Amino acid sequence: CFHIAGVGTERLRLIYEHIESEFPRFEAAGALLPMPDAVRLCHTMLATGQTSAQAIIVLMRAASREPLVQIPDDARELQMLKMIEMLVRLDYLHTQEQLPPDVTEYLSVVRSLRYYDRELRRDTALSYQLAFFLRKHGFPSKRKMVGPYPVKVCDPDERINIEPVEDREWRVGMPEEPPARKRRHLEAVGWRCFEVHASTWQALATYQNKAAHVRGLLKENDLLAL
Repeated sequence: CFHIAGVGTERLRLIYEHIESEFPRFEAAGALLPMPDAVRLCHTMLATGQTSAQAIIVLMRAASREPLVQIPDDARELQMLKMIEMLVRLDYLHTQEQLPPDVTEYLSVVRSLRYYDRELRRDTALSYQLAFFLRKHGFPSKRKMVGPYPVKVCDPDERINIEPVEDREWRVGMPEEPPARKRRHLEAVGWRCFEVHASTWQALATYQNKAAHVRGLLKENDLLAL
């Protein structure tokens, strides 16, 4: 939304400087930032490649005023909090080192909470068919949430994700496309990830072609014996 509105990274940087310097003063005067707004601001900052330890501290302290137990396990705010925690832990280590104990503890609790994305149970033609053919070859094809990410076709015990990647265009100027970030984060926490793109799958016209493709993928990566 910031990209569409023409708000570039320099303007965002000024916004976050304002958060650092002015928000504590506003809150001291009684103007409290609502939890959803604090979470969205922090998520946008990190997702656009901006990082400011002091701004994160201000926003996470504002968010923490609302007890986490009151947030539904499928809430958008919880998804963003899970993404914030993962971004800080994996992508912004220097920022993480500057966080005070109360913010570190808050993010640790966020990490431990169950989050459920309804997308986990929504199959596309690609994810349904891919899971079917993988099961034919002994791959369990289970579903699991990993942090903020729904993993639809996986072996959770072996931490293997066969990712069905739908064809779509992402907006120009994104620091990193969501499928690439998902793969990088999953690999950073110990998962092996293999992608099957919708365009590749659609080009496999027959049952036999699809079965051979899946078998080749498993064989190539030494997964047939698992």
